[in-house]
Amino acid sequence: MKNTLLIKTVCLVLFTVILSAALTALAFRYAGVKNYGEMKIEELTPRAEFIAGRAAEFMQGYISRKEFENMVNYDRRIWDASPYLYTADGTLFGSITNAELEMNLNRIAPYLNTVISGKPISAVVTRGGGAGVIVGVPIYPCLEAEEDEEAEKVLGAVFLVKPMFELSTAWGSLTSSLPLAMLLVALIMVPIAYIGSRGLTRPLEKMNEAAVAMTNGDFSVRAIEKGDGEVARLGRSLNELSSALSGTIGALTFERNRLKKVLDGLLEGVIAINEQGEIIQYNPASTRLMGCAEGETLKEAKMYGEIHSSVEQVLKDGISRWTEQSCKEAVLRFTISALGEGKRKEGALIMIQDVTEAARLEQTRRDYVANVSHELRTPIASIRGLTDALHDGLVKKEEDKQRYYGYIQREAIRLSRLIDDLLELSRLQSGAVAIDCRDMSVNDLIYDVADRYSAIAKDGGNTLSVAMPQGEHTAYGNPDRCEQVLIALLDNAIKHSISGEIKLCVDEEKERYTLSVVNPGSIDEADITHIFERFYKADRAHSGEGTGLGLAIAREIMELMGEKIWAESANGEVKFCFTIRKQQVNANNM
Repeated sequence: MKNTLLIKTVCLVLFTVILSAALTALAFRYAGVKNYGEMKIEELTPRAEFIAGRAAEFMQGYISRKEFENMVNYDRRIWDASPYLYTADGTLFGSITNAELEMNLNRIAPYLNTVISGKPISAVVTRGGGAGVIVGVPIYPCLEAEEDEEAEKVLGAVFLVKPMFELSTAWGSLTSSLPLAMLLVALIMVPIAYIGSRGLTRPLEKMNEAAVAMTNGDFSVRAIEKGDGEVARLGRSLNELSSALSGTIGALTFERNRLKKVLDGLLEGVIAINEQGEIIQYNPASTRLMGCAEGETLKEAKMYGEIHSSVEQVLKDGISRWTEQSCKEAVLRFTISALGEGKRKEGALIMIQDVTEAARLEQTRRDYVANVSHELRTPIASIRGLTDALHDGLVKKEEDKQRYYGYIQREAIRLSRLIDDLLELSRLQSGAVAIDCRDMSVNDLIYDVADRYSAIAKDGGNTLSVAMPQGEHTAYGNPDRCEQVLIALLDNAIKHSISGEIKLCVDEEKERYTLSVVNPGSIDEADITHIFERFYKADRAHSGEGTGLGLAIAREIMELMGEKIWAESANGEVKFCFTIRKQQVNANNM
C-alpha cells in the first residue's frame, strides 16, 4: 500500500493538471474562433452589401466590367476577403481571384440557395482548410422599378470568404507550446504532489498497519490521529475500535478459558456436535469415559459408534434422548440434547455420566430389600408353621410340644436379632449415632474378648490365641464399639473357618494399631470387595447362620470413627483387620 497509493495519488494529480490544460486549450480555441468570427462578420457584412450594390450596377450595365473588378480588387486588398459573384440561377459569374477557388466554392455551396432566395447569411467555418468567415448577401436591382415585383427580384448573390490566419497561427503556437507547458507543469507539480500525497498517505498507511495488526490479534498498533481533518477523525475512530475490540476479545478469551477450565474439570463428559453431525468440541473426561485408546479419536471410539444412530435421530427430529451403555466394567448414561429452537437445528450436546456406582447402589438397594424380605420371611414362616401345627393339634406328645416351643423361641430370637441389626445399621448409616472416643486399653480389649470366646472357638473345633507386642498399649477410641467390631470379626471367623487356630493379633505402627482376626480358610478374590456389604455371604455353606449384617455394621462403625477396615485372603488364611489410633498426647501433661 505504501508505494501503490502514493504513485496513484501523484498520477491522479498529474492527470488532472494535464487534462485541465488540454480542456483549457480546447475551450480557448472554441471561444477564440467564435468571438473572432463574429467580429469579422460584423466587418464584412457592410462590405458585402456594398459589393452587391456595385454588382447590381455591373449586371444592369451601368458600369463596365473593368470598373467593377478594379473596385472589388481594391476592396479585397483592404479587407483581405475573396469575393464570389453568382447569377440568379446559381452560376458562378466570376471571381476576382482564383486563389483557393475550389476550397472556397465548397464552403459556399451549402449556403448558395439560401442567399439566392433572398436571405442573407453569415457563418464561421472550421473545416475544409482551416477556420474562416463566410458572408453572403443577395443582389437586388439598383434602379427604382415601376412595379414592386421588379424591385424585389434577386439578380444573384455575392459571397465574401475570409480565412482567419491570425487565429490559426495563434492556435498553432498554442498547440506547439502546450506539450512543453505540460512538461514544465509536471516537473513543478510532481514534487508538490508527492509531498502533498505523502502527507495524506502516511496516516492511511498507519491505519492499514493497524488494521492488519488487528486481524492478527495485535491491538497495540495505533493509527495517526493528529489534526482535525477527516483522516485524523478516521484514525481516532480506528484507534477507539481497536481498544474496544481488544477489550471485547480479552473478555471473550477470559470467558472461553474459564469455560474450558470448567469443561476440563468436569467429571462428566461433554461433546458438542454441529448440525452436520461433526464433533466440534469435547472435554478430556469424554475420551476417558468412552475408553479411547492412545492415538484414537473420539469419533473412532467403539462407544461413539454405538450411540451414533441416536445422535443422528436427535439431529433429525430435534427430540432429546438418553441411553445407557456398558463400557468394560462401567455403565455410562448418554444424554443427547438438541440445540436450537423450533425447526432451526444447530446441533446437539452429549452429556456422558458414569452411573456405575448409582447402578450398583440401585442394585444393592434392590438386593437389600430382597434380602431383608427373605431374612424376615424365613423365621416368620418357620414360626407360623410351628404355631399352626400346635394350634391344629397335630403335635400330641408333650416332649414334641416342648421341642416346637424351643424352635419357636430360637426363631423369635433370630428375628429379634435381625431387627436389632437392621435398626443398628440404619442408625449408623443415617449419622444419628454419635461415637465418643477416649483413651482405652488395647490389652484389656484383646484379652477380655479372647477369654469370652475361647470356649466358643473350642466348640467349633478351633483354638484361639493372642499375639501382641509386650507392654501396655493405650489407644484412642470407643472401647464398646471396638469390642463390637472385634466380636463381629471373631464371630465371623468362628462360623466360617475350618478347624485350626484362630489368632487375635495386634501390630503397632507409628500412629496406629492394627487389630486383626486371622483364621484358616480362603475367600475368593471376587468376594473380597463385597464382603462388607449387607447380607453378603461368601460362604454359602453357612448361609443359614447369622443375619449377614455383622460385617456391614463393623464397617459403618469404623468409618464413623475415621478408621479403616478390610479383609485379606492369602496362603490359606483369611485376615480381617481394622485400625485404631494411638493415645493422644496432651501437651499440658508433658
